[in-house]
Amino acid sequence: MKGETRVRGSMCAPVVLAALVVAALVVLADGATQAAPPQTLEIWVHEFPPLQDALSKKWIPEFAAAHPGVRVKVTAIPFAGVVAYDAKLLSALSGGAGPDLWDMGDWHYKVFTDNKFVAPLDPTVFGYASTKEMIDAYVPGTTSIFERDGKLYGLFSEYNTLALFYNLDMFKAAGVASLPADKPVSWRMIADIAKKLTQRDSAGKLTQIGYRFGFFANFRSPQWYAQDFYALMRQYGQPDLTVNGQPAVTTKPVTDAFQLLYDFTWTDKVYDPSFPANWFADLPQGRVAMLLAGTWFVPAMTPHNPNVRFGVAPHPVVDPENRATYQNVQWSWGWSVNANKPQASQRLAQQFLASMLGKKGETEQAVWWFKTVGYTHPKKVFYQSAGYKQELAKNPWLKAWESAFTTYKIDYVTHNFDEVGQALIRAIDRVVYDQMRPAETARLLQAELGRLMGTK
Repeated sequence: MKGETRVRGSMCAPVVLAALVVAALVVLADGATQAAPPQTLEIWVHEFPPLQDALSKKWIPEFAAAHPGVRVKVTAIPFAGVVAYDAKLLSALSGGAGPDLWDMGDWHYKVFTDNKFVAPLDPTVFGYASTKEMIDAYVPGTTSIFERDGKLYGLFSEYNTLALFYNLDMFKAAGVASLPADKPVSWRMIADIAKKLTQRDSAGKLTQIGYRFGFFANFRSPQWYAQDFYALMRQYGQPDLTVNGQPAVTTKPVTDAFQLLYDFTWTDKVYDPSFPANWFADLPQGRVAMLLAGTWFVPAMTPHNPNVRFGVAPHPVVDPENRATYQNVQWSWGWSVNANKPQASQRLAQQFLASMLGKKGETEQAVWWFKTVGYTHPKKVFYQSAGYKQELAKNPWLKAWESAFTTYKIDYVTHNFDEVGQALIRAIDRVVYDQMRPAETARLLQAELGRLMGTK
């Protein structure tokens, strides 16, 4: 659940990475030899430089060396924009094509499984005697998004939640004290701090802003619109945009969530959706002072400023004294296998996953992903491993994630890439771009959802 490379990273076009091809020799009846055609494993991922580097520099070369005659081809596609990853993936799979293996967000698993795009995983490839044993190897409940009828249709690329990152040097320059690491502060306090950290030049042009939501003009990701909004809505007391299958948008919790977005943008003027330029570079380069992100943010931002000094605080809440407002969101990205591919291709894809993510009892792979890319694989043995404990000791900021899953009520976002999620984007845009009042955008969203869901 992250920004695309063209926004957050090097602004590069989609890249295609390939492993070295090691051709196996086949001995013919007359004693001659010829190179056997390589078996190709095609993988699709969304653009995220640390992920592409991990595949091209470590996991693909290692797998190719252990599997002579196998060629691994990776295509990285922008996460958002004109050619968005999710749309391209859905289009390809709907036509019976697509890659052998891909990485996708939790929001797709129901639809993709319903349409039989995804093949069930074979637990024996991963060293388990049964699917139940494989599921039981993970923290209870974490694999539920991948489960269907006793089978497992995905395996973790990432399991995460949100915490607040902030630029310590920007705080120091503005005379603002560091935030507490063990207790969330209020959104009102974040806005007040952000005022001190928002600056303009002599001509009135913004040079830095105090706070940045995950969605903005250069990065219109439905996932980030939904994540930011759902956390607010839930903190104000409503878990979803629908209640008992009916639109429930003109309620106080939903209107209050829109109001906070309005206030940050127009009243406090600490957020401007047209100002952020680069998802990863803005904070380490001093253009944005605070933002919410997952554990992957550090390996993604440090290439833009290796000397950046940053702090991490718990996700802000409506009222730090009211534990009912301690609400946060979670998401998973999972690796899945194409059900339309031949059995041999499906098995090869699962073998690649086993080598990259680890088999029963193995922790080296999960520790490497956590240490290098910031991805968490919620295996029980991983959390018990010396490698995980060493990373926590070296990077105390990671404890914000350990405590988040016990401090907050955390749940998946219900609507983001579907029609309801698209309507939410339009409602938020009316607030942050058009300065529409919260009650009015809520009224329009209620009417739109009523038409979409056939309740009006």
